[in-house]
Amino acid sequence: MRKISKEFKKYNHHHQITKDQKLVNFSNNKFVADKKRIPLLKALNECGLVTRTHCYGHKTGYSFIGIMFENDMRIEIRKIFEKDAKRTKFNGKTELLINWKRTD
Repeated sequence: MRKISKEFKKYNHHHQITKDQKLVNFSNNKFVADKKRIPLLKALNECGLVTRTHCYGHKTGYSFIGIMFENDMRIEIRKIFEKDAKRTKFNGKTELLINWKRTD
């Protein structure tokens, strides 16, 4: 079990940083990030999507990511049916569609 620490609480992180984590700063938002997920978190941030929390789930095999929704954002969960495409492998699956105002 990881050691509890007050040092990183201001970054919404209550454990000591491990060798697999580091403190990062995207858009004046410092937080503790899993090193393997930094490219994903950076790419989301550069597109205008701000993340609040994430966990790679090193021991559990499960992961999650929390994306902050601004007033001009819209989300939709929908079943896929690409009726005008030759591709059919996604038909019947469920997707999360996120619409947001770009920052560039």
